[in-house]
Amino acid sequence: MMSHSMRPSTGLLKLGILAALLGCAPLAPALDEAPRNVQLVEKKLDQLSSNASSTLGQIALSIKPEKWRHAETDHFIFHYRRITEAQKVVHRIEYHLWFVANTLGASKEQYQRKSHVFIFEDEKEWQQFLSQTSYPQWFGSFAHGDELFLNVRQGAGNFDEHVLAHETTHAVVARLYPGQHWPVWLNEGFAEYMAGASEGARKGITAKYFQRNLALADIPVAQLTSMITYPSDRQAVASFYQSSERLVRFLMNEWPKEQFRPFAAEVVSGKDFQAAFKDVYGYGTQSFEDYSRKYDRFVR
Repeated sequence: MMSHSMRPSTGLLKLGILAALLGCAPLAPALDEAPRNVQLVEKKLDQLSSNASSTLGQIALSIKPEKWRHAETDHFIFHYRRITEAQKVVHRIEYHLWFVANTLGASKEQYQRKSHVFIFEDEKEWQQFLSQTSYPQWFGSFAHGDELFLNVRQGAGNFDEHVLAHETTHAVVARLYPGQHWPVWLNEGFAEYMAGASEGARKGITAKYFQRNLALADIPVAQLTSMITYPSDRQAVASFYQSSERLVRFLMNEWPKEQFRPFAAEVVSGKDFQAAFKDVYGYGTQSFEDYSRKYDRFVR
């Protein structure tokens, strides 16, 4: 099944739909060290360890095919125009992979499979690519299953590290847990939260430094957790993304992060938010209403 996530080409927010994640057997603790200074190994197309990219990947490679360059690392196969752009992506994406997998308790062996990354740095070529797909022309970078299609210079702007980390999160969880779907709020809230947390860890800075202002995070929990589709209105999309991140941030910051995985597994299995919350986090002497009030006061 095709899965994807979307971000408007303005770089502010994006709408996304992605097949992902938890709910399978418990994962082993991650013990391997974080990758640093990963270098590209450039190869010809026919020398890559895998050419089995998706239909979207084949569309991308058909655009001025003679200009594509190719390389791979231990965990990804890259297609790009310029080595400078590719190396920026490589340094970050390998770390993001490790960080997300580590957060989810996956060992290196569990994310060994390589997936393809297509790096665009020309707006016209990106628009040409989108015109041959079913996606709207305002799309920015997105994940399609465990593949990544990155417009790293949206509108000729600056390199967007947050978008890269967000989309990498989608691709990693799709790789780790194929065919399993998170509810839309959990899917996007986790990716938004992890984008800031990963960047903070990579740079040795507290994650709160990279947390974005969630001034639009005003969707009530009951409404948010019952949503089964993404909003179509741009303003509603902004509120949806920020509300989703706020709820995931609340769960991650107020309780041990190890509890998030079993909570997500219960939600993915079909339990509603309140039941899963009670099973994993418990109420103790407090009620769900007490926690709801605590969430209302939670610093965004």
